[in-house]
Formats: sequence, C-alpha cells, structure tokens
Amino acid sequence: MLYKLTWRSFIKQARNYGVYLISITMAVMIYYSFNAMTHDQPLTKRASQDIKIENILNVGSFFVIIMLVFFVLSANRFFIARRQQEVALYQLFGLKRRRIIFQSLAEIFTLNLVAFLLGIGSGVIFSKLFSMILVKAMALDVNSTLFFSWQSVQVTAAVFIFVFILSAFQNIIVLSKKRVDGLFATKQQSDLQKLKTKPYELKLGFFSVMLIIAAYTAAFFIRPLIFRFVMMTQSFTILFWLPGGILLTCIIATYLFYRYGIKTIFYLLDKKKSHYHGLNYYERSRTIVSILKNWRSMALLTILTALALALIGGAISLVSIQSKVSENETPVDFQVHSNELPKLTKIIAENDGEIKNVQSLRYKVTATQFALKLFSSEEVEQLNLMNVLRYSDYQKFQKAHPTLPIIDNLSKNKGVLFDYDYVVFNGVSELSRKFTLPNGLDFTVQHFYSDLLGDSLLRYDTGVLVVPDEQFELIQGVEFTIAMVDVKAKDEERLATIVEKELKSDWGNDIYYDFTYKNKSLKGTISTKELENKTVHDFTGNYSRLNHTSRYPIVRRATREAGIFMYVAIFLGMIASITTAAILMLRQLSEVEEGRRDYLLLQKLGVSRKQMKRNLYYRNAWIFASPVVLITGHAGFAIYTWSQFVTNGSYWLAYLFCGIVAVIYFFAYILTVKFFLHSWEN
Repeated sequence: MLYKLTWRSFIKQARNYGVYLISITMAVMIYYSFNAMTHDQPLTKRASQDIKIENILNVGSFFVIIMLVFFVLSANRFFIARRQQEVALYQLFGLKRRRIIFQSLAEIFTLNLVAFLLGIGSGVIFSKLFSMILVKAMALDVNSTLFFSWQSVQVTAAVFIFVFILSAFQNIIVLSKKRVDGLFATKQQSDLQKLKTKPYELKLGFFSVMLIIAAYTAAFFIRPLIFRFVMMTQSFTILFWLPGGILLTCIIATYLFYRYGIKTIFYLLDKKKSHYHGLNYYERSRTIVSILKNWRSMALLTILTALALALIGGAISLVSIQSKVSENETPVDFQVHSNELPKLTKIIAENDGEIKNVQSLRYKVTATQFALKLFSSEEVEQLNLMNVLRYSDYQKFQKAHPTLPIIDNLSKNKGVLFDYDYVVFNGVSELSRKFTLPNGLDFTVQHFYSDLLGDSLLRYDTGVLVVPDEQFELIQGVEFTIAMVDVKAKDEERLATIVEKELKSDWGNDIYYDFTYKNKSLKGTISTKELENKTVHDFTGNYSRLNHTSRYPIVRRATREAGIFMYVAIFLGMIASITTAAILMLRQLSEVEEGRRDYLLLQKLGVSRKQMKRNLYYRNAWIFASPVVLITGHAGFAIYTWSQFVTNGSYWLAYLFCGIVAVIYFFAYILTVKFFLHSWEN
C-alpha cells in the first residue's frame, strides 16, 4: 500500500521532480563544462606560451562551486517545501520519521544520479561551446573539438557527492522538524503576525533607506572626501576604512531594507484612500508575507550578486588598462638597441621579411628632481631617473604614428612628460610642473601624457621628457639610441620567434649614478662605468635595460590575458546572475500549493481571473524588482567609485552587466508568474 502511494505521489508530482532534476542537471553541466577546459591539452598547451590558463580556470571553478552549492541547496529546499503535505500524510499513516527521511534520501540520491548522468552528457556538448568562446576570446589558433575528460568527470562527481551530503543533512534537519499539527494553523498565525507594523519597525525601515542613501553619497563623492581627509590629516588610513565602511553599510542596509524597509514602504502605501479598493489590501498583504518569509535569502543573494558585478567590473577595467598599456608599449614591430640593428635587419631579410620604416630615437638618461603629491597632501621632494628625448626626434616619430599627440614648438625650458605612473590614476598623484636637472637646468612641463613611446624596459626607468634640441645637448647624462622598426612579414609569429632566438633577450648597458640635491641644485655623476671612491648621497645606485622587444608576443600575451580574465569574469557574472535569479524563482515556486488554495477561494468569491492575474503580477513584481534595484544600485556605485580613480578603463561592459541582471530577473519574473497560473488552473 505504502509503495503504491509513493509511486502515485511520484507520478502526480512529476512536474516538481522535473524542476529539481533540471536544476541539478544544469548545475552538473555548468561545472563539468568549466572544469573540462582545464584538461583540454591542445587548448592549454597553445595558451601556455603566454599564460597558465589552468590556474585561472581553477580559481573560477572554485567560485562556481560556491554558487552552485547555494543553488543546489535552494533547489533542494524547494523540493522539500513542495512535499510538505505528502510528509504530513505519511505521518498520518503511522510512518516513523526515520523511514520518511530514508525514503526522501533514496529519492534524492536517485534524482541526483540521473541528473549527474544527464549533466555530464550535456556538459560534453556545451564544453565545446564554452571552449570555442574561450578560443575566440584569447585569439588562439587551435581547433576546438568535442572533448571528454575522465578527470573532469571524477572531479565533478566528487563535488556533487559533497553537495549531496550537504543536501542530505538539509533534508534530515528539515524533515525532523516537520509535524502534522501546526503545518497549517501555526503557519497562518505566523503570516498574520508578519502583517502587523510596529513603531520600531518603521524607524528601522526609514533608517535602512537613509543608510543606502548615505552609502551611495559617500561612494559618489569618495574621491574628494579622500583628498580632503588626507590633506587635513596627512593620514592615508581613509583608503582602508572608507571603502570598507561603505561596503559594510550597504550590507547592513540591505538586510534592514528587506526586513523593515519594504514593510515601511507598504505601510505608507496603505495610507492612500485606494487601500481597500478591490484586491489592493490582499495584494499588499500577500506581498509582505512573501518577502518577509525570504528576507534573509533575498538580502544574501542581492549582496552576492552586487559584489560579483562590482568585482567583475574592476577586473575588466584593469584588463582594459593593461591591454591599452601593452598597445602603447608596442607602437612598432621591433624595438632594439642601435648596435643590434644590423643583426635584426639580417634576420628579417633571411626570413622573407621587409623593413617598412626605421626611426632612431636618441635619448639621454639623467637624474631629475621634482615635487610629488599624493591625494593632494603635502609635497614630497623626489629624485628619480629620467629619459630625455629631443624634440626633433619626437616630431619625426609622431609623423609616422599619427595617433601620438601633436606637440607645438617647445620654447626654452619647456617640456612634455610621457609617464604612466602619474597619468593613469585620476589625480591620485600630482606632479609639480617644475623639473630640475643637473647643471642648473630647470624645465616646466606643459603637458602630461601616458607613456606612448615604446617599451620602458628598453630605457632606464619609465619617464620620458621631451625637450628642445638645443637644450638636449646641454644635459648631463648617458646617451643611448633605440631603433624603432616596422616590418612586413608573411608569418609574424614565426619571425618574432626567430628574432627572440637569435637576438636572445638580455639585460645590460648598466649605468651608475650618484646625485645629491642641495640649495635647489642637483649635482652628481652618471656614467656607464662603475663609480670609484663614490660617496653615498641622496640618490645612488645602478640600472640596466633590455636589449630588444617584439610587438607580436607582447600583444599576443596581452590579448590572451585579457581574453581569459574577461571570459572567467563574464562566465562568473552570468552564473551569479542566473543562479541568484533561479534561487529566487524556486523560493517563490515553493508557495504554489498555498497560492492554489487562495486562487480557489477567490474564485468561489467571484473574483475574476483578470483580477487574480493582476494580483499575481503585482506580488511577484515587488519580489523580483527589489533585488534588481539594489543590485544595480550597489554595483553601479561601486563601479563608479572605481572609475573615479582609474580613468583609463572601459567600464561599459561592467555597466552592461547591471542591465543583463535586470533582463535575467525579468525573465525569471515572467516564468514564475506563468508557472503559477499554469499550476493553479490545472
């Protein structure tokens, strides 16, 4: 009798089992597909020229596991909630709780096993799609084929055995607490208690909204706040406690908003005269009850998704900056010391290459003194090496590369500085426009630009100061020349590999320097020979530089790094968005049975289907719109905060993720309503 009842229950609730089965199958498919790429030998070997993608994919897999654990446990909770009445019926038949729990675990194990097999099968197919996307993102020249990884199957099995153990404990805990008495009456009494709004709840509701506004305001004005604080206190501790305080405030405010803020909003809406028109009171009451049932999980999902989007936005922006830096470092195909130019020319000719253009940049390396401010704090005197370039050489190079900024005629004691350190970060560091060089030469900087003049490793230190030709000759320093070579080749990768093999990258051309700055005068010695009988002064040391570099491997590495980081970022962002929306959807679907009773009751009272459908859309709109507003708000202001300091990043993709989250939640909202209507009317 019991087995027949169990089988009939299984057939009757096939749709519920189907939802759970699909959820776990998708989880297995996603994890296997992501993990299988770490064992795809052609893919990993091709990418290993520049980057170990296995390490990055493994980090991504770890975060995928965390998100999938939340997803599976929520799906399991939905499955248990849908079987409350069945559990109560078993207890009425006198079945012991241990037997019910054992039967539940056996069913879940069977479902998980089926889902695992289906997930692996579909994962093999989808792993090809994911690998094709990764190959495209990293610009890899490798064929993507269907690939089955037994190692990934073992890892996936181990992960989901662990998840099954967690879900088993969840079942044991939940089913141990289920009692026949109190399944309905106590639940209804608890729902009625949720509708009462106490004075302290109103205060906390207003407080949660004020906290959110305060956090957003601080994020919007974070840059001037930090600058002013540092300028007044000369302390940089605000760099830690202000961002941390904004994050903590958002977390606390999110929990308070779901627990008290939404309830306060509905309390204010109830003041309208239309409160009791039609089903308004019923709609708002059911909405409050639905939100307060899941307020903790809704707050957690909101925070996790917002953090994912904020961190992804920052990562994508940094990748964008690195790609831009790599592009600026390689304005030509080859950069080489002038004494190695004949050897490079010979290698190019022997490998079917053709030199299109050669430009020699004549530098002098010397010491310089300037004043530096951090966050508008007090000026700090700095001594540093500086590469000085003739204005005429820059003009010739600029004509061959029109993307470089045009510099008007430089008058005496005027210069233009190219340096990443003082341009990338928006006003974090400020340089005085006055630069002091040896022999009493002072230059005023007219413009600051990012370093667009090639790889800084071929020079000494990073900065390049463009000065008038006549004053260039007067500067005390060590002179060196870099040949900038543009080449036309049939196979760029092969030519770059041969050049690397023949020229062999090496560090050398050491310089030695010893300078002191006193009485507004910079004095000292700089030479290619080690200084004898030197006295250690303010600025003493030695420096070397690289002998050559090729554009192809640098751009290739930057492209592949950007590709893998953006791939993992987008993948995790999409998984986080879909997972949190699915969890919220499953939480709502767990109330289908309760909603069906309300539907039948309202139908008997003569309420039209149109009104009940309106009520359903209204209730779920609040439940799905609230997380979207907070997620996009939290993530949007976090991304904006990042953009106030790192100005060269491309943030459109990060903001696009906020819109994607809204679209995903909208579809989850529509599916939830459709599922409710279909279940009720059948």
